Amino acid sequence: MKKNNNNYKFTHGFTLLELLVALSIFSILSVMAYSGLQTVITTKQSSQQAAERIAEIQLVMLRISNDLRQAVSRKVRDQYGDFLPAMQSGKNGDEIMAWTRAGYRNPARLKRSNVQRVAYKYEQQKLIRMTWPVLDLAQDTEAMESEVLLNIESIEWRFLNNEDEWVSAWPEEGDNSELFPIPKAVELTMELQDWGKIRRLILLANDA
Repeated sequence: MKKNNNNYKFTHGFTLLELLVALSIFSILSVMAYSGLQTVITTKQSSQQAAERIAEIQLVMLRISNDLRQAVSRKVRDQYGDFLPAMQSGKNGDEIMAWTRAGYRNPARLKRSNVQRVAYKYEQQKLIRMTWPVLDLAQDTEAMESEVLLNIESIEWRFLNNEDEWVSAWPEEGDNSELFPIPKAVELTMELQDWGKIRRLILLANDA
């Protein structure tokens, strides 16, 4: 009678060397997969931050443009009763820019004018928007300030006068400041830490 040799077969498992090789390959694949996933996450975060920054810059530029396009030839008085021009830039054209604008919404129907004094101030790499509750200021009138853009290296304002010449300060010296209280156009140039120089040209409703 023949014996069945299948009863004497042994099932062989993995050797220690084979297990080490398999674990090494698995570890390498895991590191590669994690690195790829981390790269995708980092790229997505960078893209999202860039998109948010672009949206922030566009919103600020739109806000400044809307403020300037509604500029009107209305002087105001400061806290001491002296007249301020309808539009006035800082000494170097980059410190503060103030003007009077129309279109000041009044949804609550308060007893106030629809004209407003607004200004943009550059301070410590920040652009700050300033508004006042009244046009002619009293000694206790305080400006309301809000930071609208950060990480600014420099800012420059230029103005197109009635002779189609660009000047760095407004109002101009001489009689033209009375005849033409508002320039034809305003050019704003900002240099940002992350996006470099951005320039915006805004045409104004100048009657000249």
